[in-house]
Formats: sequence, C-alpha cells, structure tokens
Amino acid sequence: MKLTTFAETLHDLNVAREQGLSEIILGHKNISRFGKLSSEEFFTLSNRARELNLRVIGEWDILMTENTFNLSYPVVTSLLSGIDVLRVQDPGAFEWAITNTQKPLQFIAENGNHNLPALQGWIDHAQGRMDRIVLSIELSRDVIAEYIQKLTVPCELLGLGRILLFYTPRALISPLAPEKLKVNEEISVLGSSEESPHKGFPILENRHGTFMFHIKEFCLLEYARDLAALGLGFFRIDLRFGMQNFQSEVMTLSSHFEATAFDDFKAKYPQDFMRGFYLVNKTDVLFPKLKNHRLQKRDGDFVGEVLDAEKGSHLAIMIKNPKGLKATDKLRILHPKGEEFDIMIHSLKNLSLEEVTEIPVDQMAIIPFVNGVWVKSQVFYL
Repeated sequence: MKLTTFAETLHDLNVAREQGLSEIILGHKNISRFGKLSSEEFFTLSNRARELNLRVIGEWDILMTENTFNLSYPVVTSLLSGIDVLRVQDPGAFEWAITNTQKPLQFIAENGNHNLPALQGWIDHAQGRMDRIVLSIELSRDVIAEYIQKLTVPCELLGLGRILLFYTPRALISPLAPEKLKVNEEISVLGSSEESPHKGFPILENRHGTFMFHIKEFCLLEYARDLAALGLGFFRIDLRFGMQNFQSEVMTLSSHFEATAFDDFKAKYPQDFMRGFYLVNKTDVLFPKLKNHRLQKRDGDFVGEVLDAEKGSHLAIMIKNPKGLKATDKLRILHPKGEEFDIMIHSLKNLSLEEVTEIPVDQMAIIPFVNGVWVKSQVFYL
C-alpha cells in the first residue's frame, strides 16, 4: 500500500520525498475544490516534484454547470504539460478528459457510486486509461475488501481528513459578513445547529461555493496495516486545513503503525476522530428500535386495531380476525404505551351506525369510547 497526499508548498514536497512517497496531488484554485495554487505556483511545484522523482497528479474535482465547465477546461488544458495524471470527480469532466487528453485518469467515486457494477462501469468506460479509482468512506471493511479484489484497477481510500457533509455552489457566509471576504480568498467559520446541541461544524466558503464538514475527522490510521493486507493500493492523507505540521508524523504512522504512537498522536491532534462505517455498517441499527414491540403482536387472539377514537363518543376498530367481532365478546385493548383495558361490548355498530350483533373481518366496528384508549391501540379477545 502506498501513501498519497496533497502539496501546497515546496516544504510539502520535501516532506513527501523524505517519507518515501512516489507521487503528489496538486490543486489549482480554479478547478480544485480546496486548491489554492495559481498557475505559476502550480508549475513551480510541478517542476520541483519531478526533480524529486514524484509523479504529479492534477486534481480537477469541482462539480460543474455548463458555464463553469466552459471556464474550467481551458485551465486544465493549460496545466496538462505539468501533470502526469488527471484526477476528476465530475462525470462530464471525466468524459471530456477521455476525449480530449491522453493522460491516465483517476476517478473520484466517493459520492454516489457505492456498488460494484457502477465502479467497474467507470473503469471500463475509461478504455484502459483508468489509473485508479477513489472509494467512498461510507463503505464497510468487508465491502472494501471485496471491491479491492474484484475491481480491475488499484483502489484509493481516505486515511485521514475532513468529512464533507454538505456542499452548495452558493455563497452562504459572505452575505452575513461581507467585510471578511476579499477577492479570491476564503472564509472559515464554525457552525452550530438550531435543532440539536451539536456545534463546532467547520464551514468554508471559497470561489466554488460553501462546504460544511463533520465536527470529527475521518481516521483509519490504526487500520493502515489491515488495509495494506487487504490489498488497498493507495492511502490518502489530507492535512490541507491547517494540519500540515502533522504531515511527517501521520505518514510515519501510516507506514509503520504502532498503537502507543497512535495514542500519543491522537491526544495532541486538535480534532476528534471517527472511523465511519469501516468496521460495520450500522445505518439500519435503529430500525428495530423505531418499532413499538407492543404493536407487533398478531397471534390468534388478535381482533384488530383502533383507527379512530373520539372522546366521549366512540372507538372505530378495523377487524382483522376471520372470526369477526360479536356483540357478546369480551375484549382486552392494549395501548401503545403498554396500558391494558378489559371491557365488555355494550353496543356494536357498523359504519352506518346501525346496531348489529356481529361485524365480519375487514369491516369497521364502532363501539363506545373507552377512556384512555387512543389510535393505534391493539384489540384482543379476552
């Protein structure tokens, strides 16, 4: 497993070389979501990277409308001589790169491409030019292992970095603080939620729009050895948001993981970590808890469910038992909160409010209101 990371300064290149990396990712500010390099700076770093025998990957990861695309592809064209590989996220950019360049391609499939046929479809569409595919951090370990074995190109996964929660091309921060935004600069603030006690969400606005991140950073450093054993091709480290001083330490941990060293690193790193769904995907863990176990009983004594209750007037019960409901039956009504009510039927009516002696299955029975009983209560024979 190889490491890959981003470079924004000549120092970043030197650290990458010292740590034994074979490549570096460069982001131009006009075509990279979080890139800050001008064209001059891009070529300065690109030339130096090649002097250090580092492969240069140019990142074109913005999502584009037609107008934005028309402004972006000339920038990409001007940078092609300074890169060895072109890295894209927008499907339109991917198609343009296949048709208009000869560069090897990397496809960022982190958003919306989580199944094997879709991922392999992008690889096949590249017509042999796919250099790498970037997997989503929403995948579990078992799924990642399967994809690594079945996909026909090397896979990349984020090892440490921010988790993007929300993106819009609109400028959401600068209208609230216009004095903070100068030409081509970015604004960073911390956001909080009005609906919950959560706070501290990093929010960034730049020329490409507004990005909100999770309060914790994604980290799989302690599973680097495991991922290497699975056959992962590349492990990405993203420290572009003020964490560059941890670059050497993170890369050392990724290559030669030690639990004690990770604990020390974790204690001094300014952000908390989370591993997402790596060990197990628990997105459905709450489903059973959302079901009221008191409402799940459907045995032979089950009569039906209260669909309407009007205080002082009536209860309307949908009869679901083939035996129906007779005026002489005794009933036990179970409230969703667990309260039980034992009653005798003194009056049984149909939907026409006619007194009857029996209501058949799949018909509505109207009985007098029982204090404390409400909609969704379950009715049983006693």
